[in-house]
Amino acid sequence: MPNPLATPEPMVRNPSDFDPPLQRKEANVPSYWTLEELAKEIGVSQRKIRYDITGYPEQNIKPNLKAYKAGRLFLVPDQAALEYIRRHQKRKKS
Repeated sequence: MPNPLATPEPMVRNPSDFDPPLQRKEANVPSYWTLEELAKEIGVSQRKIRYDITGYPEQNIKPNLKAYKAGRLFLVPDQAALEYIRRHQKRKKS
């Protein structure tokens, strides 16, 4: 059996991997997270997440989250959103 840690493929995060479990039960847009859903999940403002997507040069904040703009909405793909949530959970624990 091959060692899963030695594979070149990136590890895929699943909603079932989180402890405590994610609060979101059903997605508004399948396979994507909206700013509202992410903000509620992490416990920060929508403005903070928007700055993480678009950046904010006045405060020296660089974009660190990939998202698609659909009209006035920003849609974050599932994998990017789960990694973003994981990073914020680790920050809170430290």
